[in-house]
Amino acid sequence: MMIIERPEYIRRIEKTNKWMLVYGRRKTGKTFLINKFIKFDEYFFVKTDKSILTKESKQISYETFMEILKRSLDEKKTVVIDEFHRLGTEFFDFIHFVEKKGKLILISSTLFLSKKLITSNSALLGLFAECPVEVISLKDVLNALKGFKFSNKERLELAILLREPIAIDYFDEKKSAREIIVNVVLGSLKTIPALTGEIFFEEEREMSAVYEGVLRAVSLGKGVSGEIASYLFSKWLIKKDDPSIIQQYLNNLLSFGIIKRIEMVNKKRFVYKLKSSLAKIYYYIDEKYNLSERTVSEKELAVIINEVMPKIVEENVREHLAEKFGLREGVIEGKDYEIDGCLLKFNKPVMAIEIKWKKMRKADITRSVETVHKVACERRVLFVQDKSDKAIKEAMKKTDIGKKIEVFDVDDL
Repeated sequence: MMIIERPEYIRRIEKTNKWMLVYGRRKTGKTFLINKFIKFDEYFFVKTDKSILTKESKQISYETFMEILKRSLDEKKTVVIDEFHRLGTEFFDFIHFVEKKGKLILISSTLFLSKKLITSNSALLGLFAECPVEVISLKDVLNALKGFKFSNKERLELAILLREPIAIDYFDEKKSAREIIVNVVLGSLKTIPALTGEIFFEEEREMSAVYEGVLRAVSLGKGVSGEIASYLFSKWLIKKDDPSIIQQYLNNLLSFGIIKRIEMVNKKRFVYKLKSSLAKIYYYIDEKYNLSERTVSEKELAVIINEVMPKIVEENVREHLAEKFGLREGVIEGKDYEIDGCLLKFNKPVMAIEIKWKKMRKADITRSVETVHKVACERRVLFVQDKSDKAIKEAMKKTDIGKKIEVFDVDDL
């Protein structure tokens, strides 16, 4: 099995002396992260019926659990409680009043409740350092893939899908990247929508349908609130075609880390994107090709993934370069052009990026250079699959092009 290290989370959890609340959407690797990389003395898993398992998978009573917990904290040990929220208010009251000795790490995959437990009315407010765990960073997956013999194109596409921990079990170095990606999607048709479904467990069915509608709209590229509202209205999910109706839904999805908001630099508004590439693929294919209600062959699915992959690569590369250079993501839409990425320092454009996930011709390179020069900024970048490609090398030898733009490829990530 491939193991992907996540050094930033490990460092954060190990170096924080305060008690910690580790939470995130289901299947982001929280339990694996703690069990594999963090040193602890006691580990408990709380089942849905509130029974408690030790790290040796022995079932113990609540009374025994509390005795071990109190003793371990008094002895300044590190204790992990997984799915702690199932223990209820009696346990929360104990946490509030007990002396803060040792190190207590609480894990929860119920985002709604996790957020509720650290709000102003909660007994746990201020007692824990928060550690929200999201999908694996592109950097960490690319590092894990270094020793495998994939092409640049395969390596990046595969890395994007392996950001979802549930995809890691499908990894097989003997298969092509596209085969692995197809297997991930086919093997996760019921799992993918369930990854976010638990967030809305306390919402009414009607509200849950609106949330899912938002995800579907965003997956189709309807990223502006007005476009999302129009989509929901067309599906009879909201009563008026009015963006203000859906603002709270968008805020909640942002808060839970399911979507992100990117600034549209020249229009002073925002565009919304799904954080999970696997979720984007699923909802996109289901909306356009009714994936969830019919049998799709591997061959057909491979063709559809070819269709959606360039946009997914664009979103992941833009996000990664923003993190790499410590800048903020943005995009630009002009009258007759679009800029795939405009990275900002404060409110100032610093880097304009064109991302081309196809075989490049000289005309494509010239057009990209012209496009990024429509933005006033310090650096202009063309991101390609492989900058050693003959057409790119020949184009860059021309002084007027070579001086106007930097070329990045997968190795530069």
